[in-house]
Parts: sequence; C-alpha cells; structure tokens
Amino acid sequence: MSWLDNILGEGSDNSNNNSNGNEGSNNSLNDKDIALDMLVGSKFRIEALAKTITETTNPQLRQMLSGQLNMNINEHFRLSDIAINNQWYNVQATPQQQVQQDVKDAESLSQSQQGS
Repeated sequence: MSWLDNILGEGSDNSNNNSNGNEGSNNSLNDKDIALDMLVGSKFRIEALAKTITETTNPQLRQMLSGQLNMNINEHFRLSDIAINNQWYNVQATPQQQVQQDVKDAESLSQSQQGS
C-alpha cells in the first residue's frame, strides 16, 4: 500500500492512465490530479514556512516552525517520489516536452468530454 493509498483510502485507482478512467463520472478527480494538486500545495506551505522563519525573532517559535518546515519537506519528497514513480510527473523532460505533454493531456481531456 502506497502513501497515497493511505491518504485516498484503499481501492483508489493507481493506474498510469492519463484519462479519468471513471465511466459516466467526468467530474471526479483521479490519483494523478490529486497528487499533483497536493504537490502544488506542499510547495506553497514550504515557501510560506521558510519566509515566516526568516521573519521570526522569537527563538522558540523559530525552532517550532523549523520543525514544521522539515516535516513538510520530507512529506513533499515522499509525494514527489510517488508522482515520479507513477510517471505522473516527468522530472527529466525539457520545458518544451512538458508543454507538449500538457497540450496532449488537454486535447485528450477535451475529446473525452466531447464524447460524453
């Protein structure tokens, strides 16, 4: 059972499928969507904590925030590993390749919505 399964609950769809995979339910999110949204949120939390630590003068608060920052970084690494291992996030792609993949994904989504 993966860490994402623990969050999403057992029986979640962990396929590498770029489409939604849920027939008749085009509005539901798949594991890829959730994981990538969680990565974005994680990055924002890390940035906010880092900024707050640099502006904090209270040593106890700074220490507590530093612990939270380290915990968030570790969680981000675990989530990144899941996304990379499931090929939801290609870290080796050039920016041009990433844009091309995003266009393909958008076209696929558009075609699946038109077929409904």
